[in-house]
Amino acid sequence: MDSKTRIERQDTRVWALEQLIIRESFLDPRMYACADYYASSYASQVLEDLYTLWVEWKEDNPTDNPQVRNRL
Repeated sequence: MDSKTRIERQDTRVWALEQLIIRESFLDPRMYACADYYASSYASQVLEDLYTLWVEWKEDNPTDNPQVRNRL
């Protein structure tokens, strides 16, 4: 992977993480993996696609972590 692609993925990952935190109003540890997957699977920054992925991600990856309500 060249440096341009790496930087684009990093930017998309940060964007995705920011959007998920804004949507949920807190940091869920599962957001890191979801944002990473989004950055490597999607070539654009489409909010609808990200939110759809996040809803599916939460259903497919349930958590009993008491810190899921880690408010900022």
